[in-house]
Amino acid sequence: MAQDPDPYAVLGVAPGSSTPTIRKAYHALARAAHPDLVGDGGLPMMQRLNAAWFILRDPVRRATYDATQPGRPLPGDKGSAAGPSRAQARARGPQEPLWTGAAGAPPGRPSGSRLDFGLYAGWTLGEIARYDTGYLAWLRDRKEGRAYVDEITALLEHLRPTGTEAGAPKRRWRGR
Repeated sequence: MAQDPDPYAVLGVAPGSSTPTIRKAYHALARAAHPDLVGDGGLPMMQRLNAAWFILRDPVRRATYDATQPGRPLPGDKGSAAGPSRAQARARGPQEPLWTGAAGAPPGRPSGSRLDFGLYAGWTLGEIARYDTGYLAWLRDRKEGRAYVDEITALLEHLRPTGTEAGAPKRRWRGR
């Protein structure tokens, strides 16, 4: 299996570059390689750019990557507030996934089963229930969610609004 390319080399920035500098490089290259502009020929380059940006945009992932590279200084090593130290990067436990879905890192207070796929990869069902009950209702009816049907149903039942008895004002359910 081929080794992934160095994300710094893909984006054409130095390892000590600041996050805004890396962001500018990513955006400039993404505009030039986007498949909507250059056709399907730009897809492999766009995938490499996205993979590099995924690693370098997050201080913890960046520090974790830098910790695996011999001789590469970490932003937090010299007293900089740019990112976590090498010790902090290594302190990530196995319960914290390196990859998260498009929704980003989990918000905290985990409860229930942890998803390893989709938009909320790395999130637990309890965290998703607090932020996006519509996704849980959708997932319950999908084949990917079959293993979680009982847990999702219990969460959705718990979140169902009450207080619509006679004389009680109706509460509007907003889903979040």
